[in-house]
Amino acid sequence: MPVPTKRLKDLVEGTVDHRASQTHPVLQEITIRWRGGFGYLSAWAGEGDDNDEEIRLCRIEYLGGEAWAFALYAPATEGYTPAALVTGSRIGSPTEAYDTAAIIHLTDYQK
Repeated sequence: MPVPTKRLKDLVEGTVDHRASQTHPVLQEITIRWRGGFGYLSAWAGEGDDNDEEIRLCRIEYLGGEAWAFALYAPATEGYTPAALVTGSRIGSPTEAYDTAAIIHLTDYQK
């Protein structure tokens, strides 16, 4: 499994966080925890203090080049289920993964 470089990880984090600031400005930020080729996206809601709420969104998997697989976070099982993006594809960009997960998990935080 390919592993994204530090530079690519930083680029993905910045791009997704910027997208979230446009679509859900009430959120504090989007963070990504990295494990090998997997990135786990979480949104943070609150006032920027110790009481912020973590909202798990999805998992992205680096496939190489510009290809990323997507799995949606399922709170009932506390796991990740492979899913199609809003584009209908199972492979896309991290921003498309965020957009898809936001439809499911961030309806209470729309602008």
